[in-house]
Amino acid sequence: MKSKQTFHPKKQDDSKLQLEQKILHYRSEVAKYKKQAEELRSLLKAARQKGHTGQKEGSYSPPVSLAAKAYFSYSTFFPKQGEEQDNQIHAIGHFTFENTGNQILHDPVFCFRTKPANSVNIGGKIRMTQALDHTWMTPKEEWVYVQNDWKEWVKTKGEHWLKPVHIDTVKPGEKAIFSNFDMAISPGNKDDHILIEGFCYARELQKGIASVNTISLYL
Repeated sequence: MKSKQTFHPKKQDDSKLQLEQKILHYRSEVAKYKKQAEELRSLLKAARQKGHTGQKEGSYSPPVSLAAKAYFSYSTFFPKQGEEQDNQIHAIGHFTFENTGNQILHDPVFCFRTKPANSVNIGGKIRMTQALDHTWMTPKEEWVYVQNDWKEWVKTKGEHWLKPVHIDTVKPGEKAIFSNFDMAISPGNKDDHILIEGFCYARELQKGIASVNTISLYL
C-alpha cells in the first residue's frame, strides 16, 4: 500500500517570504554601513585639513598683502617776463603714499631724487634740525631729513631723504602725505631737462616703491 504525501503550499510561501524579508534587511544594513563609512571618511579628511593648516574650524585668515602706491599731484608756475627778483620755476603740490594692502606699514620714509643733482630746492613743512622740541603740542605735519649730512646728499646725489615726525605708521587704506611742497627749480642752461622722482619706503617695504608719475620739465 502506497503512502500518501501531504503537500502544504502555505508553509512554502511563508518560508519564501521570510527569506525575502531577510534579504531586504541585510540590504538595508549594508546601505546604512556604507553611509556611515562615507561620513567617517569626510570627518577624517576635514580633520587632516584642519591639522595641516592649523586653523580652527570655520575660521578664515586672508593672505598677507603688502601693497602701496605713491604719486605726485602738482601745478607748475613759471616766472613772468621781466621779473628779476624770482626767476625760478615752482612746482607746488602734494606727494602721497597710500597703503593699499592689508598690513600696517611702519616708519615711512620719502625720497625725492632730482636730476641734475642740486638743481632743486625743496620747501615745505620741513624742520632743518633733528632735535625734538619737547612741547605739549604735537605738530599736525612736520618732516625732517633722515641724514645729518643731508646737504651733501642733496649736492652730490640729488637725493632728499625725509621722514615724518607726526606719524610713524600708515594703516591699510590710509595715506601719508607730504603736503604743500614747493620745489623751486633754478633755470640753468638752455635745453636742460629737470626730473624729480619720488620713492617711498617702510620697514615692511625696504626695497621701496617708485611713484607712478614724476615731475619732468624741459627748459
